[in-house]
Amino acid sequence: MPVVLVTRDLMSDPPAWEVVRANPDAAPEIEVICPALRHELDGSDMIALVMPPPAEVSFSVDAKGAPATLRMRAGVDITASRLFGEQVPEGIFAFEVLLNGELVHANRVTVRRAGKDSGSEWSDVGGAEGLEVEPGDVVTLRTLALAPDGTPARGTPVAYAGFGGMRLERRLELPRTRSSPSAPNVVLVVMDTLRADRLSTYGHGRATSPALDALAERGVVFENACATASWTWPSTASIFTGLQPEEHGVQDSSSSFLATELDTIAEAMQRGGVTTAGWSGNPLITRSRNFAQGFERFDDDMEDFRKTGEFFDRVLAWLDETAGTRFFLYLHLTEPHRPYAPLPEGRALFAADAPATIVDDATSIAQRLDKGRSWTEDGRSLLDELTTEEERRHVLDIYDACVWSGDHWLGELLSALDRLELAAETLVVFTSDHGEELFERNYLGHSKTVHAELVRVPLVLAGPGVPAGRRVAAPTSNSDLARFLTALAGAPVDRAFDPQGFFGEGGDRRVLYSTEKGSWNGHQNTTIRGIRAGDLALQYAPRGGPWGSTSPEGDVRLYDLAQDPAERDDLAARRPDELAQLRAMLEREFEALEPRVERARYTTGAATEHLLERIGYAGD
Repeated sequence: MPVVLVTRDLMSDPPAWEVVRANPDAAPEIEVICPALRHELDGSDMIALVMPPPAEVSFSVDAKGAPATLRMRAGVDITASRLFGEQVPEGIFAFEVLLNGELVHANRVTVRRAGKDSGSEWSDVGGAEGLEVEPGDVVTLRTLALAPDGTPARGTPVAYAGFGGMRLERRLELPRTRSSPSAPNVVLVVMDTLRADRLSTYGHGRATSPALDALAERGVVFENACATASWTWPSTASIFTGLQPEEHGVQDSSSSFLATELDTIAEAMQRGGVTTAGWSGNPLITRSRNFAQGFERFDDDMEDFRKTGEFFDRVLAWLDETAGTRFFLYLHLTEPHRPYAPLPEGRALFAADAPATIVDDATSIAQRLDKGRSWTEDGRSLLDELTTEEERRHVLDIYDACVWSGDHWLGELLSALDRLELAAETLVVFTSDHGEELFERNYLGHSKTVHAELVRVPLVLAGPGVPAGRRVAAPTSNSDLARFLTALAGAPVDRAFDPQGFFGEGGDRRVLYSTEKGSWNGHQNTTIRGIRAGDLALQYAPRGGPWGSTSPEGDVRLYDLAQDPAERDDLAARRPDELAQLRAMLEREFEALEPRVERARYTTGAATEHLLERIGYAGD
């Protein structure tokens, strides 16, 4: 099977650039470029060496390295279209690449004035194969602005043109291996926005998860599994890498790229001869964000949420084709995520009396409650003034219908494994990236807090090597999954890990979680950190304070989950000794989470802003 190894990411680990020529008003720099917003054009955000033309930059390939393929893309940021108007409706930008002084690539991009299709999108330098380079080679990059007759333009304004995604790769071919009970296939199902307590597997009073119930009977249920974050980007990055958000660096929209130098489950599996494939229904988890590294096949949509029925036939076809080899299959399903779109059978079972407008109604309710608008300045709840009890009941019902719909697809997947006679040699892992607040703190959504409804997630494993019928009560982090799963491939991620210890109770197990998009006493977009040790959970907001204010000392909350699983009774003032002990533990743990590589935070690109606004993570 073909395997691509990135030997150096020239964006996160840039070489010593020599700036030969620069636009007098803007020097070359590493920043984000977005050539286009239209999804039919290849114009997603990408970290790039931005070289406002005219510019020329040179660098040398590491003389101690090995022959490699230089991969990069040329593009012009969408903002360049603002430079043109009625008098000058368009401009031409040229990109050139020289290798040891010889021109090996040249292309031109025409950008039209704002208000029309700009015509801009990424182009692969060297085509699909890239450019072959040797140790010590000198690479020269040029950007030019041209007049309509092809001559260099004069008085060129600053346009953000440059080369994105620059990296050195080696391409290998490795033998595919075959699965067995001792070397099982792995299927990882991440059900987006699924809180544990709405599953019958976890005690919900409605039969929302019959397929997961059956899976749990022959495997292990982790009663207190926690996500490392309360929203998708950081938590999924933790599932992939085994690291906390503070370590892998994926924490908000300005740091949403999964760094190439981080090792993922898929990469470790692939090195072990395992065939890899992934399907993502969430537009945040895409190859454009580098979440596809290590996957031989990765099926995504950068534009919209996709429900499982839109691509499940392709998953089944891939399983049929791959059944003869050992495989790792990752499915990121979005049934419980808004917009709610349950299967008709699920709606009939759980939300038969919900109005036909419930999907739009739920979105409207979420917007009404967003950004702290459901609280007065002194902390009085406005929930009953902004929503009715009946509306909230319908939302709970349609959410349950979506949970059942997601479970339906899990059942279809398990049936396919049975049909292909793979169940005895396939480990199935079911979890979620985060939960969902269903009005507990006056929100309908996620990312705002680190309360149990958002960070407690399902985690069920069944298959070879997994004890049957066990329920583990000890706190467990979804970041443990990467180390457990890659231990199966003989290549643990980053640090040693005992697979059998994963199923133990462990008296001192503790988990960490956080969000950079938090809401604390009316203060929005603030950092919140949390720790759970045993039955105690502490939340700490470094800039938190009383309602409507901030404090340099921060603010804390303490909960005893054995007595108060819904985290309604703050014990911070009544149990000062335990508070002090847990706060000191939290501070030590987070201080120890140094990033593996120091990574700069880049300005959010236009495509990311557009996406986040469209799916409800940003904007008004």
